[in-house]
Amino acid sequence: MGTVCSRRSFLACAAGMSLPALAADEELVAFGDYGSDFRVAAQADKPFVKCFDLRQLTSAITPSREFFAFHQTQTVSANADTWRLRIGGLVKRPAEFSLADLRNRAGRRDLEVIIECSGNSGDPRIMNGLVSNAVWTGVSLRPILEECGIDPAAREVVFLGLDAEQDRKWEAGNAEFISPHGWSIFVQDAMASPNLLAFAMNGEPLASEHGFPLRLILPGWYGMAHIKWLSRIEVTDRRYEGRHMARNYQSLRALQSGEESLWLDTSISRNNLKSVIARVTRRRAGPGFQYRVTGVAWGGPAAIRMVEVKVDDESWRPSVIQRPGSGAAWSLWSFDWNDATPGRHTLVSRAFNARGEVQPTREELRARLLSNREDNSQWPRSVIIDP
Repeated sequence: MGTVCSRRSFLACAAGMSLPALAADEELVAFGDYGSDFRVAAQADKPFVKCFDLRQLTSAITPSREFFAFHQTQTVSANADTWRLRIGGLVKRPAEFSLADLRNRAGRRDLEVIIECSGNSGDPRIMNGLVSNAVWTGVSLRPILEECGIDPAAREVVFLGLDAEQDRKWEAGNAEFISPHGWSIFVQDAMASPNLLAFAMNGEPLASEHGFPLRLILPGWYGMAHIKWLSRIEVTDRRYEGRHMARNYQSLRALQSGEESLWLDTSISRNNLKSVIARVTRRRAGPGFQYRVTGVAWGGPAAIRMVEVKVDDESWRPSVIQRPGSGAAWSLWSFDWNDATPGRHTLVSRAFNARGEVQPTREELRARLLSNREDNSQWPRSVIIDP
């Protein structure tokens, strides 16, 4: 589970998660790898893409207005008075909830969870900016499903949002149908205790951009599973093969058989172990400067144990975990670069988790995965130190 903060103490809690603020004599050191291709407002629609500028990282909690967003179509503006969450399919007691019903349920809780788009990468247009961390407020999914009574024949739980698009169905002679955006998971995954039906974010009601009135939060899963504008939950006895789930969110993974590799099409599901360098700062120290490298680390099935930093071709050196996260929230780390020298340098980080897994290089990743998604490879950064 992620770190839990009560709603009333959210601001105090968030303040305790901050990185040191820039001092009067401290300044950001410019990266040499940000170009004109990178924009926070990356794309207007189909899909709508807004990035989080990692250089603005000052707290474990990403401000809601800076939180990244990715919509397959456009932002949905829902009417809270008429909106309903409907639960049906293979359940003994179908149910319907208004937003007030959910807000007034017992057991509401806060959960800190990172969300990363599966397409997040060091691409110059994105700069690993399709990831953010927030505190989500809502009610647990499991008790609601238990109240509905899941049929023993059920295999999957399908979550559908209000966003939809026209889709040609070849099995219907290429006729067009309205296709809602959705995602499905196995029943046992849906019943995991951390899963949340969220109606607030960072202590405030959800904005339309982030899924108002209700968003599914599945800690540890990539962003495509965190369905925004959630309006329907359908329990089924067969696989859901929605447009994006069945066709777009796929990766090729290598299955080793002796010295040969068999490449299998596989679905995208859970986050992978990853760290990124977010910013470099400097402050005056005698005749020169002191430099600090700061970043975040997250993902994988176990907590972050360590992050190391490498400068150019030197040996790996340990960073300091300033604020540990968990499998559901990211960790903040920093590295005091005390021997920085003038010139252009390449900095890179790698994360280790409690299971002993290590964030791969790009070459190591490509030996076992071929995809334009799930890129958790080490991300070299370029900085120029002035004389």
